[in-house]
Amino acid sequence: MSITNLESVTPVDMNIFRNVVGHFASGVTVITTAVDGQLYGTTASAVSSLSMEPPMMLACLNRSSSTHDRVVEAGVFGINILAEDQGALAFHFGRKGEDKFATVPHTLSEEGIPLIDGALATIVCHVAETPTGGTHTVFLGLVSHAEAHDREPLAYYRGTMGRLEPTKELAAYQATRNWVLLRTSPLGEDLDIDAIAAASRAEADHVANALVKLESEHLVFRTETGKYQPKPITAELTDSAYDSRATIESGVIASQLGKISEETISTLREITAKLADLRETSESDLEEFLALNVAYHDALVGVAGSSQLVDSFRRLGIGTVWRQALTPEQWSRQLDHRHVAELTEALAAGDAPAAQAALAAHTEFGKTLAREVVARHGGQV
Repeated sequence: MSITNLESVTPVDMNIFRNVVGHFASGVTVITTAVDGQLYGTTASAVSSLSMEPPMMLACLNRSSSTHDRVVEAGVFGINILAEDQGALAFHFGRKGEDKFATVPHTLSEEGIPLIDGALATIVCHVAETPTGGTHTVFLGLVSHAEAHDREPLAYYRGTMGRLEPTKELAAYQATRNWVLLRTSPLGEDLDIDAIAAASRAEADHVANALVKLESEHLVFRTETGKYQPKPITAELTDSAYDSRATIESGVIASQLGKISEETISTLREITAKLADLRETSESDLEEFLALNVAYHDALVGVAGSSQLVDSFRRLGIGTVWRQALTPEQWSRQLDHRHVAELTEALAAGDAPAAQAALAAHTEFGKTLAREVVARHGGQV
């Protein structure tokens, strides 16, 4: 077998890669371990079976995770495959800086590894090999214990967690929403359910249900013939969307500020730094900016630990429309991230008034830009 010279390979764009691999539907797991009686755990999706003879599992952990280092130290780890009603645990174990097991019912294995009660399945592995790749270590584990229960799995698909069938429906909703906001079907033209379904590889019934949701969100309307058409985006609609999103984020700041982990702050600072880098780049990428913006606000709202709240927040977003509506000058202004930087540092300092003020300024900035875009298009997009 020939080995490729990796120095000659140009990696695919990070945002394209993130989007494509997000189409891989998987379960959601929590990797656990213990050292000197102290329990550790972190959420992970890069987990799979490796072989039957001998029985082995594979789990990938970021080397920046404290659980990663404890697995190395302990030489044994647990894989907890979450059930459909355990979505909150995925957020819970995705944080740092707290006793994660204080409020989570669990049972210790013979090796002292915490196994989460109510999980779909639990597996205990003894580390056999630890190859590395990029930012992660791949733990190859020999299985010493495996137990499954009669429950339904928690599915993860394109950034969304839920039951498998509703996850398909949500994917169809997201694809239909993008179709509408990108004006793939122009204003005044009927939306073809079969065409949308074929393009997004979704079921027609799921697309039809998505259009019902989008009607309630005032993004489409039903004609006298019973067909759906894209609804014009007006300044009133963009103001309402920005205000509603700000209400959610303001509530999260008010209720969760003292609970924001160092890991979340680190993530927000990393995204803020990347936004700053975009301002210094002459060939700034709108897709990258939008992806970073989504990641930032998802991380902030995700602090509340509610997948439903994150979903509601996302459904209020209209950023997709910027892909076609912004002029180069407006796009350059959109890169102004100073309010995001102020918000990040206020969150890091635990300064609630400063955080709320930065959020308000960020919201007003977005509303002003949106009004200008709508006005430039004659009052509707």
